Amino acid sequence: MENAEQTQSQEQFRDQLRAFTRQHRAGHWSGSFTEFLEQVLSAAPAQFARSSHQYIWDMLRWSGQASDDGKLRCSLFADELFGIDHALARVADYFKAAAAGSEVGRRLLLLLGPPSGGKSTLVIRLKRGLEEYSYTEAGAMYGIAGCPVRESPLHLVPHTLRAGFRDSYGVDAAGELCPHCRARLERELDGDFLRMPVERIFVSEAGRSAIGTYAPHDPNTADIADLVGSVDLSRVAEYGDEGDPRAWSWSGTVYAASRGVLEMIEILKVKREFL
Repeated sequence: MENAEQTQSQEQFRDQLRAFTRQHRAGHWSGSFTEFLEQVLSAAPAQFARSSHQYIWDMLRWSGQASDDGKLRCSLFADELFGIDHALARVADYFKAAAAGSEVGRRLLLLLGPPSGGKSTLVIRLKRGLEEYSYTEAGAMYGIAGCPVRESPLHLVPHTLRAGFRDSYGVDAAGELCPHCRARLERELDGDFLRMPVERIFVSEAGRSAIGTYAPHDPNTADIADLVGSVDLSRVAEYGDEGDPRAWSWSGTVYAASRGVLEMIEILKVKREFL
């Protein structure tokens, strides 16, 4: 009898795996910016013009449901965190307000509390949720192929044409090209931004894609280069100029977190000059 129940449980789990695979079967897309406009953006412009806060808020709503009191109940935290519903609601409210474009989005979200209070678990679950969400159609995200910060393709739209873009697609194209992509556009593509390659990107902490984690080994010797990179002297010899974007090491945690979330552990313990 026990073996029969175990076999049935295993079969149910395999069914769950198959259902998960069907739901999260992601299409790996790549093409030029022109093809992105024609094949991808036109289907859901608002989805591909989301800020990081909007993306996280949509992920929380995707993973939860509204309760009778109007609060969002996230299954993302349901099996891991208990007794801190008020704190979880405040975190959700932070992303809701930031996604709406309020000044809250300019503030850091500080999780303060005693050891074993669930702070790290909350952040881990948040990161796992982003990874899973990015493999769904609702969470599809696109970036400039080869960009060290995986920036939005909408940054390619010239400022003089952004009003027309808003009228045509109903969304704003906000943001500037990073120095790396701007130099690449001028040197490799002769300014033809329509030829810039675009690809679908996925959130991955292990792959340093849209999730960055910074934990200084010694608060007294924390180096800002770990966050924002530094000049790569080996490349300076190749390109001959420290100001060349190609001579910069884009290895900082801030770049890894671009388009997603940056976790900074025990950051208030570092020196005031660093902060």
